[in-house]
Amino acid sequence: MKTRTQIDTRTAYIFLAPAILGLIFLTIIPIFGVVIISLTKWTGLEKPIFIGFKNYINLFTSDFYFFHSVVATLYFAVGAVVTGLIYSLSMSLLLNQRIAGLGLWRSIFFIPYIVPIIGSSIVWSWMYESNFGIFNWFLSFLGVNKIQWLQDERFAVPSLILMTVWGSGNLIVIFLAGLQGVPKTYLEAVEIDGGNSWHKFRHIIVPMLTPVIFYNFLMSLIVNLQCFAPVYTLTKGEPNDSTLFMAFLMYREGFIHNNFGHASAISVVFFIFIIILTAILFATSRYWIFYEGK
Repeated sequence: MKTRTQIDTRTAYIFLAPAILGLIFLTIIPIFGVVIISLTKWTGLEKPIFIGFKNYINLFTSDFYFFHSVVATLYFAVGAVVTGLIYSLSMSLLLNQRIAGLGLWRSIFFIPYIVPIIGSSIVWSWMYESNFGIFNWFLSFLGVNKIQWLQDERFAVPSLILMTVWGSGNLIVIFLAGLQGVPKTYLEAVEIDGGNSWHKFRHIIVPMLTPVIFYNFLMSLIVNLQCFAPVYTLTKGEPNDSTLFMAFLMYREGFIHNNFGHASAISVVFFIFIIILTAILFATSRYWIFYEGK
């Protein structure tokens, strides 16, 4: 006769089965499939030809676009992550105050996150339009020359960063939850000792929010490194390949140039690169993350 523990274990596996099957067939098997394809020459229209590590060798020796895309991706990701964290933390501090219509304001700042990225990208393309866009209209109103926001390589990546930061509503919500978890007794103690708002922020709020900052930083970095939809909708990697991010380079190699082996090699290297960055973040987190129980 089965014991209570055995019954609970079987029940647990039954409920976990959909998640386990999804992980196997939608994540693990596709990853192995991409690794295998990266070792072949395949256009998708003919039988794959096994060529070993030639795609990887070409990637690091003769593919100019690969190194260019790495630099462009890091430039965008670092800019979007840092700017997004500063913006979302600032907005969460403001939304954590006692102001009229607080629930409405929180909803307004969260809505950009749930707007479909393709739709919001199209709207931003109208706003960045060189002749009739709202940004250039405002510059003309101030007497400043118009800017080719998406056609000038000096402004293309910053323009994409601005659009990405606008959609950081999820970070704001997470920061708000973290701020509401800061013990008020600590803040009151600072006031008793004669401290001001800066002292509260520097010595109480920031240390208590370090786990939240770490989570937002990590998730935002992973998401922004894989930026694709804004590039596909707005720039197609232009001007002069300044927005040729790695995710779009994979798409271009695979689905435009029909070079699936090379595209798969890029994705494998990109995957390893993200794993290394994540491991470094976790390894260094113990030096700057503060937990209340410590």
